[in-house]
Amino acid sequence: MVENNVCPIGNTLDFFNRKWIFCILSNIFRGMKHFSEFKKANPTISNHILSETLKYMEENNLVSKTTIEDGSRVQTEYSLTEKGLKTNKILYEITSYYFNELNYAGYDDAQRQEVLKEYEQAFNIR
Repeated sequence: MVENNVCPIGNTLDFFNRKWIFCILSNIFRGMKHFSEFKKANPTISNHILSETLKYMEENNLVSKTTIEDGSRVQTEYSLTEKGLKTNKILYEITSYYFNELNYAGYDDAQRQEVLKEYEQAFNIR
């Protein structure tokens, strides 16, 4: 039995306490790896907040950071850890809720199903 002061949902939400974590995780699932790609996909996030969010995600083992030196150029790539990969079902359910219940995009049924199928593949939902 779960103790009264333990709420798995609340504690999980506390862990994912930064607004942009799910967006960045989704970006990585969909093939993005670089700071500039995350910034382009999420144009309202400031560079500082993006940097801090990636650092938090790395410290909490959601992503790993790899630095690649190519001559005089240094490039940083982010990839999902095992823990990060396990967010796929959460991300899909949030996405599904958005399109099926909120649908701020105003998509019709066919468009919603097409987009959800793309996310299903990106998040590796079986």
